[in-house]
Amino acid sequence: MKGWVKDLLWFVGIVAALLVYSAATGVTWPIAVVSSYSMEPTLRVGDFVFLAGATCKSVEPGDIVVYVARNPMWHGSWIIHRVYQKVDVGGCGLVTWGDNNNFPDQAAAGEPPVSTNIIGRVAVVVPYVGLFPLVVRPQGVGGAAMATWIGRLLVFGAATYAFYYYFKSAEAAPRRKKRRKAL
Repeated sequence: MKGWVKDLLWFVGIVAALLVYSAATGVTWPIAVVSSYSMEPTLRVGDFVFLAGATCKSVEPGDIVVYVARNPMWHGSWIIHRVYQKVDVGGCGLVTWGDNNNFPDQAAAGEPPVSTNIIGRVAVVVPYVGLFPLVVRPQGVGGAAMATWIGRLLVFGAATYAFYYYFKSAEAAPRRKKRRKAL
């Protein structure tokens, strides 16, 4: 089997495994990457986390959850913070707090209590595997940000290819035995 076919099969297998994991745990998107220092020392920048399904009522104080921010400063961003306490705000609500932050999100950033905007609860942490996605993700809006993003993709793509090619070329090709002619 050609090398690229094997690599494609690995990729398809990983995507299929993520879809099965997503269905089994009840979470829409089962993975996230820690992108700030707010949860240190528990979680570090670049840590890759697998999520399990969660609702406001199913999590308890001490659980680490991922939610979509609703305040103007971080609107739409995924936040990975610990549940500090449950509150009753006409239904279930959560006060969240980064382990390395001075204040809860609801006090410092004006984030409303987390309720229906939970993506999932952190189930498994894989250290530092998420550094690559952090480096190559778009970080801004507009032409300059997109040009920078494409440039980073090209540089990291070339570096990845060079790394891959170096190790593939180092693999020993099957050698044929030379037959000596009988005298």
